[in-house]
Amino acid sequence: MGRREPRRLPAPIKGSGWRRRAEAAPMEGRRLAAGLSAAVLLTLQGLAFAQGPSCSRTQYPSNGRCCSRCPPGHKVAAACSGESNTTCIPCEEQHFQANWTKESHCTPHHICNQKAGLIVYRNGSKERNVICRCQEGTHCSSHECNTCRPHTSCGAGEGVQQEGSHANDTLCAPCAPGHFSNASSSTARCQPWSRCQEGQVQKANGTRATDVICEALPLPHEARKSHLLVLLPIAAFLLGALLFLWHRRGKCPRKRHQDLPPEPTENEETAFPTQETLLGEQAGMQEKDCRLAQQEQV
Repeated sequence: MGRREPRRLPAPIKGSGWRRRAEAAPMEGRRLAAGLSAAVLLTLQGLAFAQGPSCSRTQYPSNGRCCSRCPPGHKVAAACSGESNTTCIPCEEQHFQANWTKESHCTPHHICNQKAGLIVYRNGSKERNVICRCQEGTHCSSHECNTCRPHTSCGAGEGVQQEGSHANDTLCAPCAPGHFSNASSSTARCQPWSRCQEGQVQKANGTRATDVICEALPLPHEARKSHLLVLLPIAAFLLGALLFLWHRRGKCPRKRHQDLPPEPTENEETAFPTQETLLGEQAGMQEKDCRLAQQEQV
């Protein structure tokens, strides 16, 4: 008998185990995802049961049910129970409640202190509070606005850039070129310089604190009148001086009888001349000179 050859088994298909493992992986993933989803759902259900029922904005949960809140302007008089809903009543005078509430009290209105400079800007009601503001010309001294202080006044050379309000102070800034401010004010802004009109001339330039100064040009007849007003007093003075000199030169002293010295006697002729005699002779010489001057003038 001849020799038998050994039987050969078919070679395994390459990669067949990898394919089986790849096909089994998606199924395991789906199972894991389903398990996680169930766990999350159970957790959410447990939280919802712990928090109670889902209530609206105008309700609140209590003992596993939703109870009504009281509307604005009201407060809770009796809380809800298993048999009845919430009982509400209006807020008392000078009190308010602005929101839907489950509280059994309302908030008092704010009081505007006039001594601190506050006034009522808006009256309150059962649904809203009083609004206070600082008086005109003042602003809040702090963020809480419990007191007020006067607005700052901008000095000369400065103007109001932004007027003060009940919350903010006045904002001042130097006047720009061509503008001025000559007053201290919390409301006045810088004003432009004046322009001299026709028939006027600029006498002084403007500054930040002063305006331009203009004056009228003198008319021709007014100029002549002003010249005459200056020359007339001078002419009057000169004329008066000439008249005074002429009068003084032309006036001769008159010899009075009592001023003449007595005639000397025979015994006094040889005596020395007395003072009265000398004065009389001097007066006679002046009279003679004056007469000669008058004759020369004639």
